[in-house]
Amino acid sequence: EFRRVLFRSRMNPAIQLRYPRAVSHQPPRFLAARHSGDIVSILGKRREMAIQAAPPNVARSKCFLCGEASEQVVWKEDSIEGLLCGCGMVYTNQSALVEPLDLTREFHPDYFYSLPAEFKAAWVARNCPRGRLVEVGCGPGFFLAAARSRGYEVIGLEPNLAYDGRLRQLGIPIVHEFVEDNSLPRHSFDVVYHCDLLVHFPDPIRSLAAMCDLLSPTGVLCFEVGLLGGISPSWYTLVGKIGLGQHLWLYSDRAFRNLMRKAGLEIVRIQYFGLAPQVIGGKILGVLNKRLLGPALQTISRDGAERAMRSNQSCVNFLRYRAGALVPHIGPQTLLVVAKPPNVQ
Repeated sequence: EFRRVLFRSRMNPAIQLRYPRAVSHQPPRFLAARHSGDIVSILGKRREMAIQAAPPNVARSKCFLCGEASEQVVWKEDSIEGLLCGCGMVYTNQSALVEPLDLTREFHPDYFYSLPAEFKAAWVARNCPRGRLVEVGCGPGFFLAAARSRGYEVIGLEPNLAYDGRLRQLGIPIVHEFVEDNSLPRHSFDVVYHCDLLVHFPDPIRSLAAMCDLLSPTGVLCFEVGLLGGISPSWYTLVGKIGLGQHLWLYSDRAFRNLMRKAGLEIVRIQYFGLAPQVIGGKILGVLNKRLLGPALQTISRDGAERAMRSNQSCVNFLRYRAGALVPHIGPQTLLVVAKPPNVQ
């Protein structure tokens, strides 16, 4: 069935295998008050840092991992509260969200995915079985193109139709559905991959279960996830904006491992990348780019500003993964993880 899906996509130049069908199940709600059920956009307004007890008359949403409604506000961003839970999670107080959430909206720039695509595909090839690979939330397909060059048979699961043109150029088949209600053939994929989605899913355990349903008897989940919970709020000041609202759940290492246990997943391989070099070095590079490199390149080239920006982005990507792999596990981190259900061989 999987090969028939791919064959139909190759015969159809629009590479639109299926379009979103009516969603029969709404995401569960973890709120003590009203919840819109999606993800809100964040406007660039003033940020505040505070560790304080929440006013008793204000409703607080609950942590999906332990079911508790925290009263400890560890960070505020655009009037949205980040609540520190006893399980180690920092999560968005969703009862304060006033705009409807959009699960198809992309907040990261293209280079966030394009620059590390080859590095991540090589990591996947070293640590995961070869064969059929589906990426959940594949966007414009940077990772899938890199994975295909390493021998994987790839397909994307992406509800946003805006990426069709780019995917058509790459010749990558795409299914326009959410993972929780997808119609891909069950037990057919050797690798189910996603990047930075566990912070966005309204119900991460349900989403992980849907991914596990796609795994072959020897298949694995492979994903990237950030750890921004369980750290000093001073790091949030350095990061500048952690995206409360769009990021519903900020995991600590303890909370992440608890999520894996509750989802019934065994961690097969995990690699930590400290983000301190990116956070601190990125600020320094930004100043140098603005004051020195950018003006210098503009004097010798019409596209000097663009070249300076590309150089800065490449350096930040190097700091995130290459330098990040060498630093101690302190402060914010990002992880590359391979995990499997207990029934996988």
